[in-house]
Amino acid sequence: MVGSTVTHYRILRVLGRGGMGEVYEAEDVNLQRHVALKFLSPERARKPEAIERFQREARMASALNHPHICTVHEIGESQGQYFIVTELLRGQDLQQTLSHGAIETNRVYQFAFQIADALAAAHGRGIVHRDLKPSNIFITDEGQVKLLDFGLAKPAESGASYPADAVTLAQDGLTRTGTLVGTLTYMSPEQLRGIPLGTASDVFSFGIVLCEMLTGIHPFVKRTAVETASSILSDVFPAIDGSLPPVPEPWLAILRKMLSKNESERYRNAQEVRADLLKLSSEAGFSQMGLATVAAVSPARSSIAVLPFRNLTRDPDNEYFSDGLTEELINLLSNMSDLRVAARSSSFRFREKALDVREIGRELAVSSILEGSVQRSGNRVRITGQLVDVADGFQLWSGKYDRELSDLFALQDEIAQAVVSSLEPALNRKPVAIPVRRVISPEAYNLYLQGRFFWNKRTAQDLRKAIECFGNAIALDNSFAPALAGIADAHMALAIYGAEAPEAVIPLVKESARKALAIDPKLAEAQTSLGCAEAIYDWNWESAERHFHRAIESSPRYATAHHWYATSCLLPQARFEESRRELQLARELEPLSLVIGTTWALDLLLERRPDDAIEEFAKVIAMDKNFGMAHFFLGQAYALKGMFTEAIRELQISAELNARSTESVALLGWVYSQAGEPEEATKILEELRQRSLSTYVSPVLFALVALGLGEKKEALDYLDQGRQARAADLVWLKVRPAFDNLREEPRFIELCKDIGLTS
Repeated sequence: MVGSTVTHYRILRVLGRGGMGEVYEAEDVNLQRHVALKFLSPERARKPEAIERFQREARMASALNHPHICTVHEIGESQGQYFIVTELLRGQDLQQTLSHGAIETNRVYQFAFQIADALAAAHGRGIVHRDLKPSNIFITDEGQVKLLDFGLAKPAESGASYPADAVTLAQDGLTRTGTLVGTLTYMSPEQLRGIPLGTASDVFSFGIVLCEMLTGIHPFVKRTAVETASSILSDVFPAIDGSLPPVPEPWLAILRKMLSKNESERYRNAQEVRADLLKLSSEAGFSQMGLATVAAVSPARSSIAVLPFRNLTRDPDNEYFSDGLTEELINLLSNMSDLRVAARSSSFRFREKALDVREIGRELAVSSILEGSVQRSGNRVRITGQLVDVADGFQLWSGKYDRELSDLFALQDEIAQAVVSSLEPALNRKPVAIPVRRVISPEAYNLYLQGRFFWNKRTAQDLRKAIECFGNAIALDNSFAPALAGIADAHMALAIYGAEAPEAVIPLVKESARKALAIDPKLAEAQTSLGCAEAIYDWNWESAERHFHRAIESSPRYATAHHWYATSCLLPQARFEESRRELQLARELEPLSLVIGTTWALDLLLERRPDDAIEEFAKVIAMDKNFGMAHFFLGQAYALKGMFTEAIRELQISAELNARSTESVALLGWVYSQAGEPEEATKILEELRQRSLSTYVSPVLFALVALGLGEKKEALDYLDQGRQARAADLVWLKVRPAFDNLREEPRFIELCKDIGLTS
């Protein structure tokens, strides 16, 4: 089939063949992304039961929107060919990994937690996988687990029974005619006995996989299929004959419980396994860096999204107040350790969209939705809210409050506590009460909300407005730490975006962040901004990392800490594997964030994987075609492939969407020169010179265009100017493709050493 086109997918190469059919890599010509196409074999396509199983696999997997379950894009049929379209995974399955023997225990923890996370999502929906085994567990090149093959998955069974004589045994698999298909060596005792299956059956299979990861040996496999089945049904774990290598002590109790023959003595579901793995992490000191610990789908009614509260006040300038209230409720609810809360960037994408809350809940993979309205008049505010169960659309809680603005903090806490109380039965433990917060004047808090409103818009003009609002709040209350952190955040963003000279704003970042930390040493926002300043201005990479680690320890759910750690510290040093782990966690915290999705693709671009990067940039643009940053970097990816017509098109779109920012203009000049249009590049160089007379333009941008025109000495002179000015974009020299032609130049090598990018 290679070279052919099926609907809008162009088949590129074979990825593998199995019992059900073949899997190919293909290009989605509409969205310009690479995907995997799984075809049902022609022989099986003639059997209705095989088609039903094939389609069930797609339906089951697509119902589970989870970072550790392979994403299903669509299912289709063309001229009698049935196929499933999924995300394209690069790496190997766990069976291949285990072929080398036992796995190092910290990696076992990383894999086991992610498997438990994925299974918890299925079990939370009442779905039993029924065929969990190493070949159905994929490990990506980034070390992320993806659970595969939901072709056998079914809702947890009750009251069903199957005749024992309808069993066919083989060492590779077990077929229960017309009823059950699975793999003998990973079956639970109840699965072998043909009794109804619950989620505990998957836990037993998971226990076998976990034992293999820890010891390199299957705990029950014997010479024949019948002996193996007998061992699963009757042999105690761990075997007393010493046939199994010693299981590391911290894991033994967990494995004993997972592999209990008696279903009632086993973990009931993967949520319980996941909870004990979290305890094991704290006891044994396993690293959780890069794990999607906050993105796991927990039991029913234990995940929530807070939609933007509607502003019923006639004055649209009061939009900041309703947005601020929504954001504060998100932050308060996020403090509940057993409650998964959709991030602001995800929830706010549904503002003013005429969608049913159940549809939004499915999109965000949450089980409950909090929505409401705000009406403000002078110093009075009326807030209404309701909590809705996504599964059935029923209301779990509602409330209406009329209060003075001076009572706003208490009111926010009251609403959050009411929501948590409504969800309490589904939480693993009773949540702690929300701590009492320091009293802040309503005027200062109002200004702070305005500042955050402008900060979230991220344009240079809005960032300056945010700084003004935060400053006015501090003038009313000089110990208001979040406002001080807001000043640091906004100045830092201006430096990163190249809107202000770093030497003018970075000292202000440090001053504000340190003042905030003197008041609240655990304030993650201040630690994050300080880490950025240490990296891009002081080039003190070790100190920067310490600040990022402190931010993440204080607030693991603060996606910006993971994001800026990757972009300001790890990526510039070409530490791609580490940066992908941080970006993956940021993506799981804020799955609909356009900027985080773009940075994920940027990581691939800087690692010189332009095809993969183009695919990821296309996904972001599919969410919002007007997001200029994605077009900006997509243009660079095309340029790296020598596709200059496409590169110029994307950079022109970026320049238009970004109000012709200096970065997009300079990149356009560089691409023009690469495309053999030096006249256009020279025009852009002159435009940058004229703009530099009235506003800050980084010397690195001049170097970029000069280098494209073949002026190496001039480019190096500009880079030296950038070193003297501590230009923020200088930190990208080691990884940015545009500077590849300078890598052997002594001046360039010395410059990279000065910045700390090379030893």
